[in-house]
Amino acid sequence: MNFSVHIDEATLERLGKAVERSGMTRNRIIVTAVQEWLARNEEKDWPEGLKAHFGNPAPELAEDELDVQAWRSALPPASGVRW
Repeated sequence: MNFSVHIDEATLERLGKAVERSGMTRNRIIVTAVQEWLARNEEKDWPEGLKAHFGNPAPELAEDELDVQAWRSALPPASGVRW
């Protein structure tokens, strides 16, 4: 898709120098900049592996009644830290 943007003279001059240094086209630099900005600023979700890791360790708790013992048995052994 093509569209136009208006860039101030100072930024356009800096962009021209970046083209000379990098050997990339002006359009490629602009596209790369937009892609990098989006990657940093878009809403992020947890990776699937991490969501699975922190998923419900005791699926039987999804029912209406909460069974605390089911949670306790689903936890890994204590590492010596007691509260």
